[in-house]
Amino acid sequence: MDNRQSKKAAANHCIHELVLTRSVLLAHLFAGKNAPGDVIRLARRYTSVTHWEELMCAVINPKASRLMAIVSIRQLDGYSGILRRHGSIEYVRFFIDWGDGEGFRAVGLAHFKVCDAAEGADKSRYPLYHLVSTEFDADRYWESILCGIQPKVRAVLSWNQVPEMDIAFTPVFGNQVDSQICIDAEKELMNLFQHPVRIEESGCSTLPHGGFSIT
Repeated sequence: MDNRQSKKAAANHCIHELVLTRSVLLAHLFAGKNAPGDVIRLARRYTSVTHWEELMCAVINPKASRLMAIVSIRQLDGYSGILRRHGSIEYVRFFIDWGDGEGFRAVGLAHFKVCDAAEGADKSRYPLYHLVSTEFDADRYWESILCGIQPKVRAVLSWNQVPEMDIAFTPVFGNQVDSQICIDAEKELMNLFQHPVRIEESGCSTLPHGGFSIT
């Protein structure tokens, strides 16, 4: 086996291990039980796993007094396991650094429900995109800008585990993004993605390729 084949085999092993770990966590979640310690330790071997979901970007929208982030749901399954009707939750916690020397501080939490795709779903319709947001102090933002300081936003995505308010929190399934990008409207953010945009209510939904769900 050459080096390329060896790397591919190792990658496949990692995915299989992650799928098994996630399935066990889901099964215990729906049974109302705590997952076995060895499974938790296995999950903790990985950081910022984005096979199922990924935080694509985070922005500041001061005109709407919102911090926003876009989450990509990348797979057809792995969100609600065998008990599909339950679904699971994607959480995004927002932090902001005002540039005052105090560092990042938690300012809000958004979440939305995700479900496995129906049997026979078209893989080409994925990924699905969700836009989540939280309110923040826009007046302070403009004051910072007038003082020559550009605030920074951090968004942390975590599947089925509420991200801690501690800035050092690292999700097992999910990732984080830091940004200083400022936009004037949601449309400006959506136009970054070259696919049709569809707005739906939060919760379980099946969107067209590149569709958005605003929460």
